[in-house]
Amino acid sequence: MRSLAEFASALNDAKKTRKLTANALAQRTGLTSQAVRQILSGESAPRLTNAMALASELGLELVLLPKDAAQSLAAPPQAQRTVVSDVERMVLGGKTGWAPNDA
Repeated sequence: MRSLAEFASALNDAKKTRKLTANALAQRTGLTSQAVRQILSGESAPRLTNAMALASELGLELVLLPKDAAQSLAAPPQAQRTVVSDVERMVLGGKTGWAPNDA
């Protein structure tokens, strides 16, 4: 993710998948409902501890990667690849779109 909007979008997607409300997230993380709504809308950047709490509650993990690794994961493949690294499988949940047998 390169922007606050992308971060907020990822959180919202996970929130919808888990069928949670902003109020439920607030209660489960100890944040205020207003803070959760502002983070989910991309209006405010959360503190790292708050971002970690939200991510954890939504079944996500915040991961720091070297920029080169992150760029290679985000870049569209130039050619169909048949080898996918364990890191790519873990970060992308096995759905790289590069290997013929990806789930």
